[in-house]
Amino acid sequence: MHPLLSALRRPAHAALLLLTLLATQVFLGGSSYAATTYEAENATLSQATVASDHSGYSGSGFVDYTNVTGGYVQWTVNAATAGSTSLVFRYANGPAANRPMNISVNGTVVSSARAFNSTGSWDTWADNTLTVTLNAGNNTVRATATTANGGPNVDKLTVGTATGGTVTAAQLLSKVTTCSQISNGNYKTDSDVGTATIPVCNKTGAVFWKADMDIDCDGVRTTQCNEDTDCCFLPDTACQSTAGGPLNAAQLPYVVVPSSSSIWNYTSKGIGCGTVVAVIYNGQIEYAVVGDTGPTEIIGEASYKTASDLGINPDPSNGGTDSGVTYIVFTGSGTKVSTVQDHAQAVSLGQQLAQQFVSSN
Repeated sequence: MHPLLSALRRPAHAALLLLTLLATQVFLGGSSYAATTYEAENATLSQATVASDHSGYSGSGFVDYTNVTGGYVQWTVNAATAGSTSLVFRYANGPAANRPMNISVNGTVVSSARAFNSTGSWDTWADNTLTVTLNAGNNTVRATATTANGGPNVDKLTVGTATGGTVTAAQLLSKVTTCSQISNGNYKTDSDVGTATIPVCNKTGAVFWKADMDIDCDGVRTTQCNEDTDCCFLPDTACQSTAGGPLNAAQLPYVVVPSSSSIWNYTSKGIGCGTVVAVIYNGQIEYAVVGDTGPTEIIGEASYKTASDLGINPDPSNGGTDSGVTYIVFTGSGTKVSTVQDHAQAVSLGQQLAQQFVSSN
């Protein structure tokens, strides 16, 4: 990302049939889970119907909400024990910018007007993940449309309980409550912010900062990222794929670091293209890589895919979040992936590095 252009950015269904369950092992929000899948077409529906007129769905169909406020899909899910777990809603939302929904567990809204952003096409599916607490036994999970446009198309809900030894967001955050500053001064969160308040802090095996998230959409031209969707789009990234071309911000979770300056030189900690980063927001972890550089005085930026995976509006023109994001960049030997664009590799390595980080701090 060119510093001058980047500086212009500002973010601002009835019990279920057991035969419909599919036990799988998946990666959700950067953690390993023993997970159970509940197809949406077998759930309890209100002001919504089962459809199959778009491709890419699992099972026998998907749920198409009626264009009214209040329609919902409700699943009954079972948890062997009480505790924290992840809910992953697989959805599609074509041209609409956002079809928000309230997510409720056992009658209580746990995520209000949660963003379900455009996936670019009704045949393109994405995951929206959040962490919740379930009771032992049966629980109800309901996704309710909050606008007159109804909700997005919903394919399935995957419920997973973290397996033993997996680092949680809370564990990581407990290790970054104090700052041993290594930057020579602070960074601003946006170009039009008058005061620089964000330091880069040192820990054993990592550096971290707590900031906002602006959206980087540079690199490969996609439906989501191009000159029409992003005023400051550049068809290149500082880090390149192994094939020699720019990264794909709509597909790859990556983080932008400030270009080296008198404030801080990220290379002094061995950080570079492919270095793994744990990005934490709203109780979720996304393991990303360093993929681009930005303005020398601004910090807190990540790719379209990073934001989308974390439930943050990824629209480069009006998305992002003003606060609440923690970036833990792992340092030292063995902290870089061999293939920058291989997200599965970043997740696997990130889990190992997170374990080491928790143990060492």
